[in-house]
Amino acid sequence: MENKIVKTMIGAVALSSAAIAGPVAETAVVPVATNGGDFCSSLKSFGTLYKNKSNPYIQEVKVFGRAHFSYANVNGEDAAGNDFSSSYEEVRRARLGTNIKAFNGFEFMVRANMVNDRKPVGGDRDWGYDDFDEAILSYDFGNVAGIEDFKLAYGRFKIAVGAEGQESSKKIKTVERSAIANKVFSNRYTGLLASGSHGNVDATIGLLSLDDSDFVGNWDAGNAIFVDTTVELGGHDYHFDALYNLDEGSVDDQVGMDFLFATSLATEREIAGWNVLFNVIYGDNGDDGSERGGAFWGLVVEPSKFIVEDKVEAVFRYAYQGAAEEEGISALRRYYGQALGDAGGSSRGDQHHSIYAGLNYFFCDHNSKVMVGAEYENLSTPSGTASGTTLWTAYRMYF
Repeated sequence: MENKIVKTMIGAVALSSAAIAGPVAETAVVPVATNGGDFCSSLKSFGTLYKNKSNPYIQEVKVFGRAHFSYANVNGEDAAGNDFSSSYEEVRRARLGTNIKAFNGFEFMVRANMVNDRKPVGGDRDWGYDDFDEAILSYDFGNVAGIEDFKLAYGRFKIAVGAEGQESSKKIKTVERSAIANKVFSNRYTGLLASGSHGNVDATIGLLSLDDSDFVGNWDAGNAIFVDTTVELGGHDYHFDALYNLDEGSVDDQVGMDFLFATSLATEREIAGWNVLFNVIYGDNGDDGSERGGAFWGLVVEPSKFIVEDKVEAVFRYAYQGAAEEEGISALRRYYGQALGDAGGSSRGDQHHSIYAGLNYFFCDHNSKVMVGAEYENLSTPSGTASGTTLWTAYRMYF
């Protein structure tokens, strides 16, 4: 049934664009080069099926997608001093979606996951519709009461706390986000979000339902509040975001959220020719009486620089996370934490350090790139210290 819904939505886009948008002559079609076309230009533009800002009904219709593939080799030592080694290959993401802008303010976006890859955990790789990633209907009211671009949006959202989580997987500079970033990345939630800007402040605030659904859910579960702001001060942007569980204490009210609250403050600086991201994170797992409760905190420092202009980028990252309880944080699940767990060791602890170094080669900007990297992790567990190194290789593309 859900598979049919996806096909119907994407198919309806092409039909409605022809039927409602008007004559083809009105469209602003990207010209096709007579020499057979440029691959990179085509990759960036061929998803635009229709674009005409002067049409009063439909202004734009797009289809889009991404395909991400990862390989990792992990070698390490658990807290008992036992060596382990594992390799993983995964279709990390395969998504298809469509975006429609209509009636000079409405926008509808839906995106579905098209693979369920369980091979890294010993399962199967199943192609085809798996679930919805996001499904959002929004309306831009323009300027309202001094608020510029005031927008209301309702649907299934990707909710992320932290600078790495706020960046799309299409453009993150490391193969995987840091362990602390993954901890507060959270999940997909049904919600109502309002956003706009005033002066030097851009802000989004929303009410979320913690209902566990593959599409837009209901409001029968618990609720959470999400805030995302950017403030420009002294020529620099400061990003603050927070997620607070209003119904902490009930398992049913915490679907997809394993903490009471999480907050993040981030900024970027140009230092000696390097772009450096600084991100501090603080939160609380909640008080459930276990060794996985209590406060947690983290720091991410990520310098990056093109060493060959627009082609080869060097990226480094240091990430730290700590917790008040012995098992308040965990190692990076992909793939060191998994390898550690498969070997019988604990992937949870109260102190965790990681250092990443990598190179990204851009065929067509972020639309097509290869990423390689090495990451060292050190985890303090209740029974001792575990460590390991992951060698990464990945291909990322989107259109």
